Amino acid sequence: MMKMIWMINDSSTLIIYPGGRTMGELLREQREKIRNYYKIISKLPEFQNEEKLRHERPSLVDFLRSPKKIDRMSELDLRKMISNLWAYGSWTNIDYVIEGIIKENPDLKERFKELLYGNEPFEERFNKFLKNVKHFGPAAVTEILCLYDPQKYGIWNDRSRKALKILGFDELPLNKYYITGAEYNRINETLKLIAKELQTLGHKDADLIIVDLFLWLVWKYETKEKKKEKPPGPIEDFDHNEIRDFIKEIGIWLGFEANTEELIAKGAQVDVVWRVKIANLGVITYVFEVHRKGSIDSLILNLQKAISNPTVQKVIAVSTEEQIERIKKEVEPLPENFRKMLGYWNVADVINTHEKLAEVIESLSKLELVKSQF
Repeated sequence: MMKMIWMINDSSTLIIYPGGRTMGELLREQREKIRNYYKIISKLPEFQNEEKLRHERPSLVDFLRSPKKIDRMSELDLRKMISNLWAYGSWTNIDYVIEGIIKENPDLKERFKELLYGNEPFEERFNKFLKNVKHFGPAAVTEILCLYDPQKYGIWNDRSRKALKILGFDELPLNKYYITGAEYNRINETLKLIAKELQTLGHKDADLIIVDLFLWLVWKYETKEKKKEKPPGPIEDFDHNEIRDFIKEIGIWLGFEANTEELIAKGAQVDVVWRVKIANLGVITYVFEVHRKGSIDSLILNLQKAISNPTVQKVIAVSTEEQIERIKKEVEPLPENFRKMLGYWNVADVINTHEKLAEVIESLSKLELVKSQF
């Protein structure tokens, strides 16, 4: 993000972001939008009810309140927290997630201690946790941090990003799902400014949990309004890892075993794998490669290697409409058996499928067909 830095005196600086906002203040347009939405949202019964429920949620992470408590963390503590995180709220098989977290993160206690109590700067600790702890994406990690200290840390997920865009915070990395620790620090400073504005508007106890509630309701309100408008145009760019994770979640919602970054054949590590066992047929596997930019030849070669695995029934290239057309042209001279096994999935369709399935899962979860033990 471009910014101008002006020296005020020998010991301090003034950072000015595009549009004229200095660090520590909101733009007039942003403030006006916050106030206009707050007038609508603060009167909603949903806002009142959710506020009470949200301030009970920090108890979910009580076992993280000190290094000694983390050492005593039980599997039951972890299961209770994961089962109640919004980041996993639309997952029908939460046990699948929990088993993966337990199995693939044997050093999880040490990772939590490093994240919350390490000596390195916070942004480095945040980066290490996201890189080294499997099955915890930015939405889950930032939600845990927010519950741990709602005065310092906010939540970064798809809905908060969309709401911040609605409110005019274009200086933030709104097109990124996987953020760095430095970016998260910047985001938190912005969320604190919104909390301060909500306090000015009369919500004296507004912290970053309440800011997340406000952002969620801004998104929800605008989503209803947008349904009356024309559908959006084609997507030109996207976050690779976010789309990868969307495809994994879609697979799990559909009943597949789904993994990311899997070595499916010699020399072929692919973005997403869906796998299912069918009685007399054995294992059937579907492979997805997300292509944002870079060499199309490398993408095709990786998918060709993937089909050497005898369980693979289909390989799918995932990209924008424009990139898919380029891939099709490159594939034309290749053997017919490969062309028949290759499918294409437009990123816009992935996003739409994910949104619609999430709505369905959220609706079904209200029926409590499968009772949570927590």
